[in-house]
Amino acid sequence: MKINPIVNSNPSQTNFKAVNQKYLKWAEKDYKVVKNISGHLLESLRDDVCLFGDISPKDGVDTMNAIRKYMAPEGRDFFEHVLDNIRNA
Repeated sequence: MKINPIVNSNPSQTNFKAVNQKYLKWAEKDYKVVKNISGHLLESLRDDVCLFGDISPKDGVDTMNAIRKYMAPEGRDFFEHVLDNIRNA
């Protein structure tokens, strides 16, 4: 999976090291439709980090932090659970 660094040319932009563009675009698309991130997205990201090793844990954490703004408040517990899984991978 291709991971592109984000250039911090805008001071208001958060400084992430590497964000997986597949999951960032998926989160943006989910948010446009339902104003939330799907559980399927979070499970897929967790599997790519923890199960398959396609994404490093650090890049997984950076990706989770980048998509956090698209998460609705009622899903925060599951989001944090997945984030903890990725941090401990």
